[in-house]
Amino acid sequence: MAKLTLAAVTLTACGGCDVQIMRALLHPDIMESFEIVYWPFAVEETRLPEKVDVALVNGVVRTEEDLEKLREVRKAARRLIVVGSCAGFSGIAGQADYWPTDASLRAVYGKPPENTVKVLRRVFSPADLVPVDYIVSRCPPLVPSIVSALRAVLGKTSIETVESTVCSQCPRRIKEIKEIHFKKGMPRDADPETCFLSQGYLCMGSVTLVGCGAPCTRFGLPCFGCSGPSHEVALRRDSDIVIALARKIAVLAGLDPVEGAETVKKKLLETYGPRRFYVFTMGSEVIRTKPNAYAVEAAAETRLNPELCEKMIETRKKYLRR
Repeated sequence: MAKLTLAAVTLTACGGCDVQIMRALLHPDIMESFEIVYWPFAVEETRLPEKVDVALVNGVVRTEEDLEKLREVRKAARRLIVVGSCAGFSGIAGQADYWPTDASLRAVYGKPPENTVKVLRRVFSPADLVPVDYIVSRCPPLVPSIVSALRAVLGKTSIETVESTVCSQCPRRIKEIKEIHFKKGMPRDADPETCFLSQGYLCMGSVTLVGCGAPCTRFGLPCFGCSGPSHEVALRRDSDIVIALARKIAVLAGLDPVEGAETVKKKLLETYGPRRFYVFTMGSEVIRTKPNAYAVEAAAETRLNPELCEKMIETRKKYLRR
């Protein structure tokens, strides 16, 4: 049986997804089934073929070059898989949307440079711009998940939709919340066997897609949501990360799921601010276009505040002088 041709394309990214892709492609049955015809990270071929069977895309669309490359690979690929939280939901890179483009360029270069990359007005995740076959999320993406997607392309397996959250894999015990009170900072003195939410610490596990095995909560850290939004949040038009989390906390506290959730939501936003809830989803159209979402409000907080922008630039200058 002839091997399928495979291209791997990296847009604006950190390189972590490429490492995970390499590990996945070293899996014996995957290595036997695919021929890598384009991957600047690992092979010398510099031009993307006009046609490929499968393409793996990671990173965000931040520049005009990224956008052009994404369109090119979408046109060439019979099947397209986006890999990593950036490609699926904008990831950490999406937080660039908190700052106007010219402020970001000044923070790095001192002034908007000439003849540099042409930066788009905002960050986009590839999954928001072109049709994709699979989203393999998480930061970094899990090797078994990449392998599963490639096996699905080969017809060796199917990918079932799982609607549960990280909480379903977390060993911590959920307890009734006695008082609605939220704590800031890292939970160094938290009970290692009790749910973080039950102890008043912010944990995103209940609104984050399942599949990672909950390594953070097992280690003693709350979930930050790197897998992307749960199915409930992603698919329900009336749901948002903050709203869904507030509802779950209200239920744990024995409050009315409607009025109580509104009270919890206000306390969450007062304690942490809206930005805290969109660490890995800030640039996602899935999240930003929801009527009740706070993502756009979080971005406007800094984009429309010249003083905060100048403060960011000065902080960056001090960092560069170290």
